[in-house]
Amino acid sequence: MTYGWKVKGIPTHCACGETNSVDHSLIYKLGDYTSMRHNSVRDSEAQIMREVCRDVLTEPTLLPINENDHQKKVNTADNARLDIPARGLWNSCEKTFFDITITHPTSQSYSGKSLAEVYQQHEKEKDKYNQRVIDIEKSSFNPLVFTTTGGMAPECNKVNKRLAEKIAEKRREPYASVITYIRTKLRFALLRSTLAAIQGFRGKRSDVHLQDLTDIDFSLLIPRPTVK
Repeated sequence: MTYGWKVKGIPTHCACGETNSVDHSLIYKLGDYTSMRHNSVRDSEAQIMREVCRDVLTEPTLLPINENDHQKKVNTADNARLDIPARGLWNSCEKTFFDITITHPTSQSYSGKSLAEVYQQHEKEKDKYNQRVIDIEKSSFNPLVFTTTGGMAPECNKVNKRLAEKIAEKRREPYASVITYIRTKLRFALLRSTLAAIQGFRGKRSDVHLQDLTDIDFSLLIPRPTVK
């Protein structure tokens, strides 16, 4: 099947055969654009945290857990990961784990739900990590729930306000300027990845014809003509 393309490179149909739309582009996982969006926000948050926190990492493996020692609602998977650990956000020696979710609030699955209910649903889903982090990692946990439109759930908003307070104090800058910078940086990270998802190609790789690397001459020098 050949997929049509609108003006400015936006596909008229998805590779799954459905008519394309903004909503479809932002929830369909083919093409790995949802992961790109997640990682963009994760890396931006980690960069902000490094200004005032210590031991900031991305996606470290959690300590192993014996699933028999915990309730079924607790995540007990081997090699489970959370997005960011950081030390010093709430207290100087306290380590906190953060896990990021980015949801599209106008998705059909949220029909009839308010934005507050969507936030609450995703924050509640993260509870499966909370007890594991407390018991095994001896740390605290905060879910970071964003929307594709740039919104933040209450816990996420609280974390970024705390970061703004600490950065403002460290740099002796106005709090209002710092929180504006943080929100703008995160929203641009969302915007860039959202636009990439809307314009992205999701067809089969075989549909894209590229020249084989073995046929490409990487020399930047123009060959001199042979003198006879």
